Amino acid sequence: MHAEKLPPQRFSRRVRPSYRVVKQRPVKVRRPVKTKNIKVILSQLKYKNILILIAVLMTVSWVITLPFRGRPVSETPLPTPESSVSPTLVPPYIPPVPEQTPEDLGFAYNVRRQPYQRYSPQLQEIVDELVNIAEEKGLPTGALSISLIDVSNQDIHTFAGYQGQVLRYPASVSKLFWMAAFYGAVEQGLIDDESKFHQDLRLMMQKSHNDSASKILDAITNTKSGVKLEGEKLNTWLEERKSVNEFFQKAGYQRLIVSTKNYPRYSPSQAGPVGRDRQLRKENGKFLRNLISTDHASRLMYEIYTRQAVSRKYSTRMAYLLTRDLKPEAWQNDPYNGVKGFLGESLPANIYFGSKVGFTSKHRMDVAFVRTLDDKAIYILAIFAEDAAYAQDEEIFPKLSRHVYDRMMMMGNSSLIDN
Repeated sequence: MHAEKLPPQRFSRRVRPSYRVVKQRPVKVRRPVKTKNIKVILSQLKYKNILILIAVLMTVSWVITLPFRGRPVSETPLPTPESSVSPTLVPPYIPPVPEQTPEDLGFAYNVRRQPYQRYSPQLQEIVDELVNIAEEKGLPTGALSISLIDVSNQDIHTFAGYQGQVLRYPASVSKLFWMAAFYGAVEQGLIDDESKFHQDLRLMMQKSHNDSASKILDAITNTKSGVKLEGEKLNTWLEERKSVNEFFQKAGYQRLIVSTKNYPRYSPSQAGPVGRDRQLRKENGKFLRNLISTDHASRLMYEIYTRQAVSRKYSTRMAYLLTRDLKPEAWQNDPYNGVKGFLGESLPANIYFGSKVGFTSKHRMDVAFVRTLDDKAIYILAIFAEDAAYAQDEEIFPKLSRHVYDRMMMMGNSSLIDN
């Protein structure tokens, strides 16, 4: 915050006549006598000036602080050090369209349309190379999804992908969406005291803590886990919990599901869903689980780093929570680092990197934002692999990530547009 600029100070006009008198009496023979008198006068005026200055400063201070009197002291916000947050990216110009008012859609994500991006054959070559690398390692490519967005060109942002619209179980990548929905609820006044969730937000995003994620999802949807429900109570609970799906679906995140919690949880100890959470999973005889595509994940990451998600203020906070330190000493001794075996491990430490990973015994997922300090390469990469072979291979994601990084650096900040 910049310091408030004070108005120019005004001093008493009585200072000037005393100097004018001296200048108007240049007679040399009287100068010694006047010198003594001037010193006395100046000494007196200095004291008066000090009093006047203090009075002026007190008055100005009172006027400046007047608009803020009687207001409650705001809670300490989540720290957002600028040194750890990537500089703002400007999305390409899009012709304006009529905005829908909040009453049109209720609780809904604010970016109501798909990003304006152009398909790039050159980016597609990179994606195809990734698929070939996986195939050469004997990994099933049918279980693989990739989305790549280049944002290094100021005029147009471009994309390419492989099975980017296929819905897959995201594991902890769902927490990226819960973070955005949480700040959306705060922005719309549905969550009053944001500050009491700061610790849970940090644990959810930086340590992938399931218990903290459970509290965040409860806060977003105004629901709580518990025993089974029946009749109207169950229907109301299901509708409220599913509101987090509709939050994104209303904004074009088609068929996305992020309404089920992650397990295991430790407080209380639960290996899987019980009670009403189990009723949600098996609604109408169907087994429901979270489903996200790499296109969904890369789009949300894009909107965060172009400062469109929820608001510029909350996009900055989300970028801070996504930031990862790639220096080995920062993550090697942390069992929840989100770097080893994922997209960040093989990249240089002196870049900006933000990501959210997901992992189970049958899934390896990651979505990342990469930006070099010279802006030669700025891109978003999302890779979902839904097979135990990928989960057991800690080298495949770092290898794929490094390949993309090297290719993007070779291209520089070209438009990557097929003319």
